[in-house]
Amino acid sequence: MGEIGMVNLETSGQTQMNKIEPREKIMEVPGESVVNTIVEKVSDGIIAKMNINEERRNREFTYQLKELEFYKTNFDKELKEIFDYWFELVRIAQMQNNPNLSEAENQKLKKKLNEWLNVEKISRMKMNTIKYGGTETGRVLALEHKLQQTRYDDKPFMTMPYIWMAILVVLKKEILGQKISTVDIFQIWVNDLDDHMGEIEDARKYILAVYQKTYGNTPYWID
Repeated sequence: MGEIGMVNLETSGQTQMNKIEPREKIMEVPGESVVNTIVEKVSDGIIAKMNINEERRNREFTYQLKELEFYKTNFDKELKEIFDYWFELVRIAQMQNNPNLSEAENQKLKKKLNEWLNVEKISRMKMNTIKYGGTETGRVLALEHKLQQTRYDDKPFMTMPYIWMAILVVLKKEILGQKISTVDIFQIWVNDLDDHMGEIEDARKYILAVYQKTYGNTPYWID
């Protein structure tokens, strides 16, 4: 009986020892919990800011859609007149002195261009354009007027056609919400565009320099 009791005692002791497992001591970097808390708060702050910015963009986009719909619905006749004027101006300007036209046809186009650029007519159309356009509409019209001053008489040959086409680009964007590039319009109107790309590039650089000097940034309609 005594031996059996000893065996049981030893076995019991071994069992208790087996149950006691050494604990690994986890080393914690000083201040680690504080850093983790800061990181979590910063992350939450960034996410919250992103959500706010996203909501702001959505509100602005919704407002723009409502604004476009308002103008299209209530001022359809006025907007049509504005677009017809500037598109026709570009068409006439690009067609004059066309070698494929007769002298009589070129003279007719020249006369029509002079009528289209009549001081009373163009001033009225510019005011109507500003009335329904946005910020960039005002800037591109101001630039068009500025480039006709005598101090800019050294401007490249394609400068005015370029700025007129830029007006079309801006109107399409700000009034209709449609995107088209200035070069795309050139490609539509100029048959031998490749032969004139150098002149167009000179005009682009000239206009860009004047715009940046005036407003300090680069407009989206400069290709």
